[in-house]
Amino acid sequence: MVKPKNPAFRSFGQAVRKWRDVAGMTQTQLARAARISQSQLSSIETGAKGTSADQVRRIDGVLTAGGDLVKRWNELDDESRGFAAWFLDVVSIEREASEIRVYQPLSVPGLIQTPGYARAITQQGHPELTRSEVDERVAARSDRQAILEDPDGPMVRVVVEEHVLRRPTGGYDIMRAQLEHLAKVSRSSRLSLQVVPMASTVHPGTDGAFHVFTVPGRGPVVYTESRRYGNASDDQEAFEDYMSVFAEIRGIALPPEASRELVGKIEEEFK
Repeated sequence: MVKPKNPAFRSFGQAVRKWRDVAGMTQTQLARAARISQSQLSSIETGAKGTSADQVRRIDGVLTAGGDLVKRWNELDDESRGFAAWFLDVVSIEREASEIRVYQPLSVPGLIQTPGYARAITQQGHPELTRSEVDERVAARSDRQAILEDPDGPMVRVVVEEHVLRRPTGGYDIMRAQLEHLAKVSRSSRLSLQVVPMASTVHPGTDGAFHVFTVPGRGPVVYTESRRYGNASDDQEAFEDYMSVFAEIRGIALPPEASRELVGKIEEEFK
């Protein structure tokens, strides 16, 4: 099945092609200078896929576009169809990744949230949003989860803190349903869920949530986030650092089977 192209991506891709033509460069030349694959550049120009802010800055610099492409990318973010404006990068990367590693110390990660939990988190975190805006964000989050059902989707490795599972976010009924969902998805052959026990010692993950992506044709991408902002980087040193941190956190966390048993035990406590 051919996936429909995002109109915003298509518009941005046309701008990249225009600046490349002005610079008199071939796709091969631009891809090499911007340190991306030619196939990825082709996908960007046709609007088939998005890219990252880091890559946009490199492409803009190589083409001496004077910040025009960076500006266009930032404007495209504002059209993010219900996602936080800075979140479009990571959504695009999720769709391309072959492996996703997620550490989330404050909530259940979006990829494995139930609609009820997602709604509660959104309403609590953003009380200024209207009901329709909350609905859009919940729907957008649910759309992201399609990669978990895709037979060609990525391997997903998730680590969460035990206290996240014990907090009755949205109330007991919503949290019980969320825990039931976690127990279910953790049985997938392409999703590994581990829980860091509350009794564990301090570890590097206390710095905050992050994602580490392995993306064919692009290389590794690290995504860090705070309440209102996020940043995607394909810096190799950052990748190696966060891979090391993730490995250390996984070493502290319970193994997948023991984590699933703990999820089930906590679910029983919510009944």
